[in-house]
Amino acid sequence: MEKKFRKYILKISIFAMVDALVLFFCIMFILNDDIIISSIIFVVTILLNWLGFSKKSYPLRYLLPGLTFMIAMVVVPIGYNVYISFTNYSTGHIVSKDQAIKNFMNREYFPENGKKYDYIAYGTPESLKYLLLHSENDEDTLVDMEGNVLDFNEIKHSYDDSGFPGNIDNFYVLDQKEIFKNIKELQNLKITYLNGWLRLGTLREFYYYIPQYTYDSKKDILIDNKTEKIYRVKNAQFVSDDGEMLDPGWTEVIGFQNYIRLLTTEKYRKPFFSVFLWTIEWSVLTVFFSFVIGLGLALLLNDPKIKMRKFYRSLLILPYAMPAFISLLIWRYGFYNSDFGLFNKILNSMFNITIPWLNSPGWARFSVILTNVWLTFPYMMLVSLGALQAVPGNLLEAARIDGANGFQRFRKITFPLIMISIAPLLIGSFATTFNNFTVIWLLTEGNPITGIGNVSGATDILISYAYKLAFIGKAGNELGLSSAVAVVIFLIIVTISVLSFRRTKVLEEVADEL
Repeated sequence: MEKKFRKYILKISIFAMVDALVLFFCIMFILNDDIIISSIIFVVTILLNWLGFSKKSYPLRYLLPGLTFMIAMVVVPIGYNVYISFTNYSTGHIVSKDQAIKNFMNREYFPENGKKYDYIAYGTPESLKYLLLHSENDEDTLVDMEGNVLDFNEIKHSYDDSGFPGNIDNFYVLDQKEIFKNIKELQNLKITYLNGWLRLGTLREFYYYIPQYTYDSKKDILIDNKTEKIYRVKNAQFVSDDGEMLDPGWTEVIGFQNYIRLLTTEKYRKPFFSVFLWTIEWSVLTVFFSFVIGLGLALLLNDPKIKMRKFYRSLLILPYAMPAFISLLIWRYGFYNSDFGLFNKILNSMFNITIPWLNSPGWARFSVILTNVWLTFPYMMLVSLGALQAVPGNLLEAARIDGANGFQRFRKITFPLIMISIAPLLIGSFATTFNNFTVIWLLTEGNPITGIGNVSGATDILISYAYKLAFIGKAGNELGLSSAVAVVIFLIIVTISVLSFRRTKVLEEVADEL
């Protein structure tokens, strides 16, 4: 009983310390206006306390690690991707509106005939302590290196023959070389002064800068103090009446506009549907040919009459065992190179033919399918060999006695039975191929291009097209639009997978009748 009580006290102590730490961070996030993050942390902490002390939650403790990783690695990324697809998150619209306004408030300009101030630096060779700013039209101003304006009368100082203090608070005047050693400290110094601030303009002078913009929160407008131009909010950006747009804009929720743009804007609609059709073609052909080759080899290697079967299996599994990254680069530069590649060397020497493997749209598509089939047929061979072991020998023997030939036995018995276990793997292989960014990018990077200004290339699949929209677009990174493409890919794969898995149930019913 005493041991159990000590464990309970230890648990309370640990939870108390964790809760205190979480409370501290929640307060810090609230002070930084991160209400959402603070709320999430608070709710999660309450949930953990409930799991830790409630008897009803005892079974959930065993599920919590798996659920946590599933939420963190699957649910959160998918949810965030969906959220981004409903925003205008893109180049020039990365920050929040408050951050954008703050950026404008920090912009400055030096007016014509603006004030300039000479300065005398006081300190030691290792650091600056004070600056005395001097202008003919203004009184001398003493500041410290934190930008605070100081009162001469409150600091010990003494004058020399120049008419300026020879030392201040026992710190002497620094020469040019000593000042240059601390130039970074001077460059970072910003002194609030009148309606603007003083900042280093040249090596020997401070300039009086004025804020370029003023924000009217009531009217939600931005006023350019230099030109007196007014900028109003339009499409998450400040825009003047003559159409001038200020950067940066800000992120905001725009609903289904990214999806509408994808389907209605000629710039995106035409390449999207072209890439979509090619992605289906690429996935179907790759899975079909790799499965046919893999199954054919599995049927041959499953025959006990063939000698050295283990050797052949080991040899044929090499493409699957080798790192795809290395294999793809070898295919790209070693085999498909138009001038020095192995394939063109052989064709040129035997038939005087040179094929533009990766430079022509048709040949490039053939090349990526050929390479991906070479990479994936060993996997199909392995799963087919495993499935063949589960086919009952007595059924095949009975069919043979009844007079069925080899093809009939395969079509009526072997194939329906192995499809029960292989069909889900084919669905998974289709989904993997549908999103196989690595093969496309390392072989062709989506090229060759199909038109001037097109983001997509002849071999781009949806995932590489989304990547280009997100990171390589000439007009900037369309991250919101790219996320919309990713959501469409997700919906396509889910739909195909659901329909395919329903089909596998039909296969199971056929197998039950055998």
